[in-house]
Amino acid sequence: MKHRLLKQSLAVGLALWMLATAPVCAQEREVRTFRIRSLAGERFDSRQATGPVVLSFFFTRCPPCIREMPALLKFMQKRGATERLLFVDPYVSELEIADAPDSERQIRRFVRQLGVPEERVYFDEIGTLAKKFARAGVFPQANHLGILLLFPTLVVIDAEHRVRLVLEGPPPDFLARIEEAL
Repeated sequence: MKHRLLKQSLAVGLALWMLATAPVCAQEREVRTFRIRSLAGERFDSRQATGPVVLSFFFTRCPPCIREMPALLKFMQKRGATERLLFVDPYVSELEIADAPDSERQIRRFVRQLGVPEERVYFDEIGTLAKKFARAGVFPQANHLGILLLFPTLVVIDAEHRVRLVLEGPPPDFLARIEEAL
């Protein structure tokens, strides 16, 4: 009886893990154009993107984000495409997370410790970009769970604003999957 219950629990856990780490290739989804300002004061306008854009949604107290961000930055640097990499912190009260939202000061300290340039970091202070993507159906796993966004979430959109890849809670091979989407 105990072994049967254990097997059932493992099966359910494995199924949930597979759901959480499965990539979503959402070519039929589009997001509207967007503009956002970096911590360095530079404005990114998606209408002016010359190729695919990689967005990494993070917050400062997210352990997987701490591992993913430097690796993603290095990956995009090797491709010579850091101008199309956006680290976006939408950690706002609308996410209904128990602890306090990130402040700009916390974000600056966090990215400095990780070696991520402020030009690549965007503070979605009122969650406008995250909500726009959620309304477009870009975050299906988060939506299924009844929340706005999972952390970290990686999104690749092409120059025509079509969603090419969504990784909610990126798996260990996230860089290879991004490479395929680019």
